[in-house]
Formats: sequence, structure tokens, C-alpha cells
Amino acid sequence: MQKPILFAFSLVLILLLSTPVSARYSAIVIDADNGEVIHETEAAQRWYPASLTKVMTLYMTFAALEAGKLHLDDMLSVSRHAAKQPKSKLGLRHGQQISVENAILAVATRSANDAAVTLAEHLGGSESHFAHLMTQQAHHMGMSSSSFVNASGLPNENQVSSARDLAILSLALIKHFPEYYRYFSTTEFHYKGQVLPNTNRILKSYPDADGLKTGFTCGSGYNLIASAKRNGHRLVGVLLGAHSSGERFEQMGNLLDVGFEKKATGVNNAHVSTLRDDDLAPPPFQLASNRCAGSAVQMGADAEAGDFEPIRIKANDHPQRLEPAVMHSQAKASVIFGSDYQKQHAEHQLQTARHTLVSLADKGHPRLIKYKIKGKTVWQTRWTGLDADEATEICRHLADTINDCRVLTASPPRPAGHRAVSHKQPARHQHHYRTVVHKKALHS
Repeated sequence: MQKPILFAFSLVLILLLSTPVSARYSAIVIDADNGEVIHETEAAQRWYPASLTKVMTLYMTFAALEAGKLHLDDMLSVSRHAAKQPKSKLGLRHGQQISVENAILAVATRSANDAAVTLAEHLGGSESHFAHLMTQQAHHMGMSSSSFVNASGLPNENQVSSARDLAILSLALIKHFPEYYRYFSTTEFHYKGQVLPNTNRILKSYPDADGLKTGFTCGSGYNLIASAKRNGHRLVGVLLGAHSSGERFEQMGNLLDVGFEKKATGVNNAHVSTLRDDDLAPPPFQLASNRCAGSAVQMGADAEAGDFEPIRIKANDHPQRLEPAVMHSQAKASVIFGSDYQKQHAEHQLQTARHTLVSLADKGHPRLIKYKIKGKTVWQTRWTGLDADEATEICRHLADTINDCRVLTASPPRPAGHRAVSHKQPARHQHHYRTVVHKKALHS
């Protein structure tokens, strides 16, 4: 090949490999029991993992605990390097000591960079060597797109992963260390007289969710891994690249809904390990530099990067969830209750219902939904996936504790414009259903 032609070819190749790709977001939902891919969007696309990196940090920590190289009550000394880590952090000081269990809780619930580095230095001798061990472990597990240079996920152009890889990691953690997975379900971390809430709001916004981890950098956008269990089936979802914290939680709820609905109808898809990651381009820089104080420019991103419409993973993107009548023709019945203008009140009513129902609460799929009535947001529990007897039994059990429990069963459509209204409760359009009402006295 002549030199000018070779030079031109090399230049084109360099441009192809250095131009940021324009993937809007990356997502995957998998069956945790068999690794089957239920839904995915550009799941093999390389991405900056941000604090989702800490799932690998804790995986390595759990492996050390399992091997007896570490114990939960061991005390770790905080180095100057660990204490200097930027937020988010626990505020550890150089020379301070923290127990292994508290360090784990700080990482799992508060995404504390200082605690993550303290664990890394104890296990690897230095953070950089620990990151090398993380990368080795990742490749051994089949996480072929992943490379780690730190234990926290702080920005570095060589710290990369993918939704596919992070799903593989999450599956391995749940399978290999079920006794330690509970740390990701912890809603509050009690430390030195403080009560620190878990920053992962999916634990509250999606009733079936019981872990895992959030992450954010300007490069990654707002990331989230979530695991949820319904009717004995566990799903793991990974969403990378949301443009706001609220968007990641809302759209993860939609992703998991899609996953559970597809799972219910039966899928026979490829295993997560078979997804290919042929794209050698660097990860997209998700948020524009004008939103991230210049950090995009520092990592070589286009100033216009991240100028996209919000993520909208909706029911009508998936025919099996398009019409309520279709869903309930399979499930036969559902229950709605607890309409309230305040989300926390609706959440409390759902918790009360779960406690009251005991084993009956394992039936079906409860979830908080929101809608608008005359411009006001209303929160309500909708409990789907029931047969008519189960739905009626739920309302019977809740009669003394929950206002306005209604059983909805499929029936031929009513005339357009029909509206079923419950006294002193926000009204909701209910055509396509026959409504059986079980009420106690309503408060205003």
C-alpha cells in the first residue's frame, strides 16, 4: 500500500475511533435466574459507569469476606488519599478508623467515595492496584467492555463499562453473595448519631425493587442498576445516560414493567453473555459542557454533546402493555386503592396494605401510579396480575384499614365518556371495566 493511501486510511480510522458516538441511552433488562435478555437498547455500547463502579468494588469486598481475608468488624484506617476524595463522601478524616461493615454501608447507601477508596486500599495495597484487580475480575466474569482505573467511578476516560457488563456483574453479585446483597436494600445508614437515607430512590418508587446502585458523572449522565422480584421472578435492569435523577428512576420503573410483562408472556431470547460489543468508539459524553462546568471539554467532548430529548420508555412502545383491557384479559382482575394527593400518604397506605395482607401480598404486582385530576397530581396503588377471587380477597382484608378498595375486572367497553367516580376521592376514568366496590367510611 502506498504511503499517501496508508496515511489517509490511518487518518480515517483515527477519526472513526475518536469521534464520540451519539447513543441516546443504553439499557437492558435480564432474567436474574437464567441470564436471559428480556429487553435491551444498545446494551453493548461502551459507557462511563460512574458510581456503578462501586458494585464491582463491593463485589471484590464480598469475595474477600467469603474467603475469610476480611471480617465485617475489622477496623480500617483511612489514608490521606481516601480522605481527600471528592463528594459524594462520608467525610472520613485521615487517620480515622471505620469498620468494614460501615464502609460497605456507606458505599452501598451513600455512594461514599472515601469509604470505597478505604476498602480498595486495604484489599489491594493501593487504589490503582485494586483497580487492576477489578479489571482482571471483570474480564474473568465476561465483562469484556469494562476497564477500571479507580474504585469509585470518578471521571476518567479509561474507566468504561456497558449496560451488558454491569448486568453480568449484578447477576454474579446476587448469585454469589446473597447474604451480602441485603446491604443494597438498606434504606437508612446509621453512623455516628446520624441517620443517612439511601440515595437510591428506586427502593421507594418501585414496590418490587430491593436494590442496587445509582451513579452520576457529567460523562455518564444519571445511571441506575435496579433489581426487583415479583411472584418469585427476579429481574435486573440497567439504565445508563438519563438526563436527570428523576428521569432515571421513572424510566427504570417503566423498564422493569416492560420486563415483567414480557416475562409473563414468555420469552426465549439470547443469554446476556452473547450480546456483542464490536463498537470500539469511546463512550458518549452524555451531558453538555455548559451543564457540567467545563468537565466535558476536559475529557474531549463536543460542546453540544447530550442535547437530546428526555428518555421515554412507555407502555405504548410495547404492544403487550398497550391497552389495559389486554393486560387484564390475561390477569383477569386488578385492585386499586389509596388515591391521595400526597405521594408519601399513598406509600404509607401501600406499606400498611402489605403488612395487613401478609402472605396474600405475594400475589400480583402492586405499584404506585400517578395521574392528573384538574391539574393536580394524584397517587394511587394499582395491584395487577390477580384473578378475580384474589382481588376480592385483597379488598376484603383491607376493608378495615384502606379507603376505597376497588376490584376491576375486564368487561365489554362502556359508551365513550362513561366515568366511575368514588365519593370524596379523586375520580379516574374507568371505562372498559366492571367495578365492584368494597369501602369503609371515607374521610374528607
